[in-house]
Amino acid sequence: MLKRLLKNAGRLNMILSASILVGVLATMLQLGILGLGFTALTHGFTRTPWLGLGVLALVGGFARFGEQYLGHLVAFKLLSRFRNQVYQKIITLAPAKLDHKRSSDLLKLIAQDIEQIEIFYAHTLSPIVIAVLVSILQVWLFWRVAPSLGLIALLAYLTIGGLLPLWQQRRMQQPALAFGQADQRHQRLASETVHGKFELQQYQAITQQRAKLDQATTAYWQANRQKMIRQDQQAGLMQLILVGYLFIFDLVVVLQQLPLMWLLLFPFTFGRVLALATLPGSLSGGLLAAQHLFDLLDETPAVAAQLTGAPLTTVQQGHFDQVTFQYPTRPDQMILNALNFQFKTGQRIGIIGTSGEGKSTIVKLLMRWYAPTTGQLTLNQAGIETYQLTTIHKTMNYVPQMAQIFSGSLRENLTLRKANFTDQQLWTVLDWVHLTEFVQGLPHQLDTTIGADVENLSAGEMQRLELARAFLHPSDVLILDEPTSNLDVLNEAMILAAVKQHYAGTVLIVTHRQSTLAICDQVYRLQNGQLTVPR
Repeated sequence: MLKRLLKNAGRLNMILSASILVGVLATMLQLGILGLGFTALTHGFTRTPWLGLGVLALVGGFARFGEQYLGHLVAFKLLSRFRNQVYQKIITLAPAKLDHKRSSDLLKLIAQDIEQIEIFYAHTLSPIVIAVLVSILQVWLFWRVAPSLGLIALLAYLTIGGLLPLWQQRRMQQPALAFGQADQRHQRLASETVHGKFELQQYQAITQQRAKLDQATTAYWQANRQKMIRQDQQAGLMQLILVGYLFIFDLVVVLQQLPLMWLLLFPFTFGRVLALATLPGSLSGGLLAAQHLFDLLDETPAVAAQLTGAPLTTVQQGHFDQVTFQYPTRPDQMILNALNFQFKTGQRIGIIGTSGEGKSTIVKLLMRWYAPTTGQLTLNQAGIETYQLTTIHKTMNYVPQMAQIFSGSLRENLTLRKANFTDQQLWTVLDWVHLTEFVQGLPHQLDTTIGADVENLSAGEMQRLELARAFLHPSDVLILDEPTSNLDVLNEAMILAAVKQHYAGTVLIVTHRQSTLAICDQVYRLQNGQLTVPR
């Protein structure tokens, strides 16, 4: 893990090295200031020590600033790089590999976990190296004064800056893991509660959800308490050990009748190693966050993008030939079993079946989210795997069960920020789905801000807006995945009428409601992984 974090820094390791060097310089200058100060107190105040103190303080201040600036410069550059990598990876993995990931987990990774990795680059790596180098110089300095002082300093630095943090790191692994899991579950439930407040009210499930959230909150604070107890125990032990070494060091100085300056200077040499002693508590969370990051970055897409294949310009026909499929996460569960199915351009086909039977899986295979486990899927009599993945997606429009509304203007939601659409085109598709009057009544019409968190759209209006977006972007195949499962009869009729009247391509409707199939000219029933024509 640590090796990979260093490798990701690349050329920025040179800046980290510079941060380490100026950090060592700043620490040694600090000791020099203390030494000159003790000398001035012992031998009286003259102009020379004050001048030296001023110069050392000025240079030391700039060195300390340089250490912090360079360390955080590297950290924030890398955080930016990691976020870009995560966004690119999400695009690569989507949609199949994100099908089973919670949006709250991804949001936590982007917003919180990556931020915690900053601890390693800005507050761990440089301080460790600086502490080692500074400790070596300080041990050498005390050894020059008296070998016994050098030996005591060496043992003190090794114990407080090395042995104690390593021991504490092992003790913190389990509490940190438990806290991370509790935090993730708490954030997930909080996000689901906020974004699903209307559904909770609709199904009168607020009390049950509140109980779950209270339970998650209690578990979060209990895990946090256990983590803090371990950290407090470590801090108390560290202070006890430090006092012991200070007592031994002072005793040796007095017994050997050495200058009292060394007795006064020794406590100030622990600044760097004390920082290491407190690292395990924060570093454990940073390493856990890094593990979450690398787990995502190491994932491979369910279907590799075909970049050199033939472009798919139109879909005239499709054929499922003895297709068998099992989800990678559920290899022991057969979803489709030797399925045969074909369609031609212009057909309106309905697939009905009970929930969980695998209806949506058929369209996911068609959109190349997944590849069949066995069997052959062809488009225009050529294997679907021979086409470029991006061109497959361009020929198909997918309207999911839950409308995907983005935070932005209504215009941006329709056009997906493409500038080649006129207002007349937008009003035309809105008229097709009976939203013209509604949009004209909004404060800023097409430029009104909407989104999942904006309470100005009903479920039916969001579904019709999703359909309008599909109409606006041309395609050969329109896939409606449970398009009316959450809608009333009126909204269902509006959507089906719009599809029948205004879409000329192939339509695939996946549903468990018989009424949704009214516009279909061919209906199949999915049962036991196979399609049959119901009688």
